[in-house]
Amino acid sequence: MSDFKPIVGIDLGTTFSAIAYVNEFGKVEVIPSAENKPVTPSIIYFQDEGDIIVGELATNYIVADPDNIARFVKRQMGKEDYYEEFYGKKYTPQELSSYILRKLKQDAEQYFLNRYGKEIEVKDAVISVPAYFNAAKRGATEQAGMMANLNVLMIVDEPIAAALSFGINKLEEDRTIFVFDLGGGTFDATILQIKGNEIKMLSSDGDAELGGYDWDKRLLAHASELFVGDFNEDPQDDPLSYQELFERVVRSKVELSRIPRVKIPISHAGKSKVYGISREEFKELTVDLLERCEELCKIVLEKAGKIWDDIDIILLAGGATYMPMVRDMLKKISGKEPSTEINPDQCVAIGCALNAAYKYLEEKREELKEESPAKIEEEIEKIKEKQGWVSLPEVEIKGINAHPLGIVLKDEEGNSFVEHLIPEMTPIPHEVTNRYKYPKGTPILQVTEGEGVKPEEVNIIGEFVLDKLPKREGGAEIDVIYRYNDSKILEVELRDVEDPNIKISIPVALTGGLSVEEVEEMTKYQDEKSII
Repeated sequence: MSDFKPIVGIDLGTTFSAIAYVNEFGKVEVIPSAENKPVTPSIIYFQDEGDIIVGELATNYIVADPDNIARFVKRQMGKEDYYEEFYGKKYTPQELSSYILRKLKQDAEQYFLNRYGKEIEVKDAVISVPAYFNAAKRGATEQAGMMANLNVLMIVDEPIAAALSFGINKLEEDRTIFVFDLGGGTFDATILQIKGNEIKMLSSDGDAELGGYDWDKRLLAHASELFVGDFNEDPQDDPLSYQELFERVVRSKVELSRIPRVKIPISHAGKSKVYGISREEFKELTVDLLERCEELCKIVLEKAGKIWDDIDIILLAGGATYMPMVRDMLKKISGKEPSTEINPDQCVAIGCALNAAYKYLEEKREELKEESPAKIEEEIEKIKEKQGWVSLPEVEIKGINAHPLGIVLKDEEGNSFVEHLIPEMTPIPHEVTNRYKYPKGTPILQVTEGEGVKPEEVNIIGEFVLDKLPKREGGAEIDVIYRYNDSKILEVELRDVEDPNIKISIPVALTGGLSVEEVEEMTKYQDEKSII
């Protein structure tokens, strides 16, 4: 145990987050919070200018002091102009998310101290995101990890993590898996294939603005309308009444997954009444949300060229999948009973922990790449023995590109258009080379992400002035090389055709909207704060 180094996997969720690791016996453990819970509410409470309370204890202040609560932060990741203000200070989504990550890190370190009797720093981590997160959202997640003083080994797709948690002991059973991941704030549908020791993503689609929170809001609006009809007073107009009702609505939604009917008490403006709602009524209120899920399932099947008969198992991930209406909808459209073999709340964290172990070993192999193959494997076996991972099966994970990557070009009339170099659903890692003639002068290369034929229809994730290219009469002819790795980081290389020795390498890393200096400044600020 003396040399054991915990490498953690983190499910950074909209409503709940979790952290796990592969222990010294090669088994995955979900690390309990300081409150001895397997998951931590993704809630931050700013008590005053100094104290920051995260998780279970923060929930106590949702109704008492709603103005100083931050929650549902994940939905705002990657939005450059978004911030929340507390006690005169503005906080970006990255900063707010980093407080949740710091809480998870802190609780894990206390757990290791209690278990192993010595201080062990939690440093290396893999963090999950929805498969359909774009570069900005992934980059913001990585920046949040950096602010929490974590070395982010990889940003991994949630459905891959869920499939890994399910399939790690079933690698010899070839299966096609449909992962239905409906969390608190985001939705992903993904088809993966397990074949031998390979887990391969076939297709994915999602909605970053669809999750259990939308069901909560629909039930909240309904309850408020009933109260307004009786008293002509809206509880949503008062912050305290609103928060109190919202928490009751959330509890009612959870209860409706267990019992067919619940009662929601509402108090506002000196008036009170209790309203009943059935599971069927709740389903009618949210039928359009279910239809959005169903439509995305169809799209994912079409992308993979599959029908439901080709699917061997449906895995559920995310707390919103406990709702009977979700499971009934899936059974109706697929003719299959969704699997209950994995815990929807913990499966992503478990898969992240496994992915973290594999990524750590992969990085060690990269460090040893100058050695002979025999020497590399000898050293890797030593690391596995030290970590207790000898029994961990070898797994090869293959993802796909969820958003097309391209380049902005100009036609003969000088009009800009987008050419996609790496289309959506391309297996990664992937490399492509295209030859272009750039005009004389100092050209600009723009890297794009997303569907569309015009620059304004896509995201510009990188813009570079190519002032190192030779100034040739009529313009320079260059090869543009896109390399997209399994961490979904793009590297662009340019080569002058006339003189191949002229090369420009441009790493288009995950850009979360903040500069390196801003991340460092925010990290320093957070280091001065204590998390409760």
